[in-house]
Order: sequence, then structure tokens, then C-alpha cells
Amino acid sequence: MDQKKIELAEKLRKYIHHYGIHDFTEEHLNRVGLTLNELKQHFTSREDIVNTIWEHERNCFEAIFTEYNFDGWNAIDILLIVGNEINDRFFHVTPSVTMQLAETFPVLYESHKRLRSAFIYEKFKINIEKGMEQGIYKDDVSSEMITRMCIARLNDIHNPEIYPPEGYTFATIFNNMIDHVITSVTNEEGKKYYKQRKQLYSVLNFR
Repeated sequence: MDQKKIELAEKLRKYIHHYGIHDFTEEHLNRVGLTLNELKQHFTSREDIVNTIWEHERNCFEAIFTEYNFDGWNAIDILLIVGNEINDRFFHVTPSVTMQLAETFPVLYESHKRLRSAFIYEKFKINIEKGMEQGIYKDDVSSEMITRMCIARLNDIHNPEIYPPEGYTFATIFNNMIDHVITSVTNEEGKKYYKQRKQLYSVLNFR
């Protein structure tokens, strides 16, 4: 995705949050720094717009693992760093926009969810196995089961009955999920390390 489309994707998500996906007016577009001419020049349809927004979201998530070289890192520190980056990059991403788009474009959403889940599944499974090897996660946990539980919980982010869309951000929910995973799988040594590192990250204003 080129830089221009990235800029447009960020503005379009803001636009949809305020005005919806169905009606693009010059007046409303101008309020978020867009024009109808830009949309016509860079997108072929509303489906193209939605695909771009979700592709950009996935790219932002995957970029965390590209920018950081986590080889040799402590498994708990990896999750804390990822949580911090999620908070910085997705703080304003509210599930309400995704819910709206998912209802209007269910086929596109299923494709987005499948691609996102596959990437997160791989990274969480690697992390669980790394923590077990490092002796800070319990040695009797199933990396497969824990990872699948994470994916199920992540998909619940867009269930309005569980998380009212205006009350939570993606970052808040994702960080709570990370906290739940760590406290569930760590042994006593891991719990002590997590407590120390969490306090350090808080002092350094990482969160």
C-alpha cells in the first residue's frame, strides 16, 4: 500500500466513525481533510475503501514485529512491548467502526478477521512456547489451547453485547487480553518478573 493510501485510510476511518460508510459528502469529507476527488482518484468502490482500512490496520499490527527484533527477548517483555505499541498505534481505534463495516460488508470482514487471526495466532503460539522454554511459563500449559482462547477473545472485541462499542478501544481490550494471558500462563517466577516489569513500564510511562 502506498503512502497516500495509508494517509487516506487513517482519515477515512475517522470519517466513518463520525458519518458512516454510506454517504460521502464534500462538506463532511472536508472536515476530516478529505475530498471527493481524492476518493475517486484512489479508490474504485466502497469495498475498496473498506479493504484499504482493514489492510492498513493489519499492516500497523504486523509492523510492530517487523520493527522490533524479538529474537532472544524474554517472552513477558515481548508481550509488554507489543501491548505498549498497540496502545500507541490503536488508541483511537474504536470497535464501533469495525462493527459498522462488518455489518455492511460481512464477506470482506470475514476475510480480514481470518488474516488478522492467522497472524496473531502464530505470534502468540510462538510466545507461549518461548516462555515455557525460558522457564517463566507453566510447563503443563497447551500453547495451542491458550492461543485459540486468545483468538476467540480477540474476536469478541466486536461483539457489542460483551463490549459496548463506545465504551472501549481496541487498545484497551487487547492489553487486558495480554494481562489475562500472562497471569494465566506464568509460574511463580514468571509472576514475580511480570510484576516487576509491569511496574517499571508504568514508571517509564510506557503505558
